Amino acid sequence: MNLLKNHPILNVMKVFLVVILSLLSIQNVNGRKHHKHHHGQIFEYSAISCCRTHTASLTDFGGVGDGVTSNTKAFQAAIDHLGQFGSYGGGSLLYVPPGKWLTGSFNLTSYFTLFLHQDAVLLATQDENEWAVIDPLPSYGRGRDADGGRYISLIFGTNLTDVVITGNNGTIDGQGAPWWDKFHKGELKYTRPYLLEIMYSTNIQISNLTFINSPSWNVHPIYSSNIIIQGITILAPVRSPNTDGINPDVCMFDKINISNSGTVLSCLASGKEESLKVQPMEPLSYIILQ
Repeated sequence: MNLLKNHPILNVMKVFLVVILSLLSIQNVNGRKHHKHHHGQIFEYSAISCCRTHTASLTDFGGVGDGVTSNTKAFQAAIDHLGQFGSYGGGSLLYVPPGKWLTGSFNLTSYFTLFLHQDAVLLATQDENEWAVIDPLPSYGRGRDADGGRYISLIFGTNLTDVVITGNNGTIDGQGAPWWDKFHKGELKYTRPYLLEIMYSTNIQISNLTFINSPSWNVHPIYSSNIIIQGITILAPVRSPNTDGINPDVCMFDKINISNSGTVLSCLASGKEESLKVQPMEPLSYIILQ
């Protein structure tokens, strides 16, 4: 039996099988997907999901990329419209064209891709009235900056499946300076918003984007599984408070890859501060840092 176990032909077959499985795995994660926008523009990106049949541009819903006009209603109207297709035809895609798109918080939907053109900039509004206040995280029990609730994240999603947030290195700018100033002065009534938060979700991809000037944390996946984060750039001034890069809580990851980072703390733990009286939960698992 030992001779058979160590036979060179069997060893070659084992290596061959490992190579084939590896190639299939890479193809599943990084396979090129081509999408044709309904105005005739063709673009491609790497995705965990199949091609999206239903596409729309933010401008179809009244979006104005002048850096002044609020696009909060346009984003939510577009996502609500595309969300009605569900998984039919592979789901839907919202294209954000070149421009500066001022917006408050908006909610994602399942079987959905948010795609930012390389010259598209999402500008987080500095009007606090456009930031809803939501409950603290269950495992934290209170806000981080203040007791009670927290401002909802700029891009938010909960109980989702098959979501891709990507682009040609488009930018998400949190315009965080007023939030940082209030933090230092002790004037915050609630915890500052994050740029992107995904909760209770599975099969999530965040890729090829630049995050800058977040009011607080940049990317916060929590209570979620099967997540890929790759090819993202995260930048913030040195003295900006708590602008952590990727803070995964209670998640199962396939991959985390940061292209570049300024002031970044990649916190790989569930709950980090005793003062928050974090409730014990299942820890992070399956993380590959590249």
